[in-house]
Amino acid sequence: MKTFRIKLSSSLLLLALSTVAAAKPVALVVEVSGKVFATGIDGKTSQLKAGQHVEERSEIMVEEGASITMNDYYNATYHLTGGSHMKFFNRSVQLKRGKTWIQSVNTRAPLALTTANGHVDFWKGEFITTFDLATSRSQVLVVNGEVEVSNVLNRGLKTTVAAGSFTMVDPEVESGTPRAPTRVGLQSLNSALGEFKKLPQQMLDTEKPARGIASVEGATAPSEMTAKKGEIIFIQTTRMPASVKPGDAHSYFKKVTRVSGTRNASVPIKFYGMAWKKTQAAVAPRIPASIPALSPPAQKLMAGTVQTDTEFGDSLKKHEGDQPKYSKELKSLIDELKSY
Repeated sequence: MKTFRIKLSSSLLLLALSTVAAAKPVALVVEVSGKVFATGIDGKTSQLKAGQHVEERSEIMVEEGASITMNDYYNATYHLTGGSHMKFFNRSVQLKRGKTWIQSVNTRAPLALTTANGHVDFWKGEFITTFDLATSRSQVLVVNGEVEVSNVLNRGLKTTVAAGSFTMVDPEVESGTPRAPTRVGLQSLNSALGEFKKLPQQMLDTEKPARGIASVEGATAPSEMTAKKGEIIFIQTTRMPASVKPGDAHSYFKKVTRVSGTRNASVPIKFYGMAWKKTQAAVAPRIPASIPALSPPAQKLMAGTVQTDTEFGDSLKKHEGDQPKYSKELKSLIDELKSY
């Protein structure tokens, strides 16, 4: 009995040693911020640093506020945020908690990501996966390309999620099958990516390119010019009219600028955009309606036939004498001033 126990212990030890010896690196640490730890299959835990290898079946645990970026050997990059926990296998990873952003340019073999209830098959593309331990809910948001999402217990029923859409696997909804993909807005996408240190290049190129001169080949855009403040830049262009063939520009401009005839030749002037108004003759003062209008000859004729009433004039003078215009004192003062 004792011999059997010794042999069994030796067999288990040899199996453990062979398992440890068979462990191979499956990823390389590219960048670490804060404290990130790795636990190998031997049970030992060590703090990861940039440049270290991650062995198969190693579990990566990211401290709150920290982050890590790793590359596998199938052209895929894995970003983990604070509080995340992931286990690495060959050509697959298992997200046990937290959030990961995966960028893959792999075209050789299919890769996979699993959670407690979700399974994601992916090749070339970018997507974000979140797993919440409290609700056992898995969420997949695709940034570029497309992925196939299914329940880990029913991988035959897959849902294809395209770029700009997300889905979730919730054990309390639709028996745990992936929900129909839903479109997501740009603001929500940026918010989801905000927890990561880096953003996709497509999201960084938000500035619209400056418009150059269409007729100038290879013209430098205004945003690319390195002019100093207050400096005037002259953009040289060789643009010709569409009706002029190459090489005929000189003759074209000579033909247009040549003036025929003498320099002092009268040229009619045309006005556009305003109405022409003729000069109107002066309007005579309005005559009362009770007086008939007379022509000039009639007026002269009447002027010659008008007779002066002398009796009326003598009477007027008499009344002026009886009713003087000024008082005697004022009249004497006026006459006295006129004598000076």
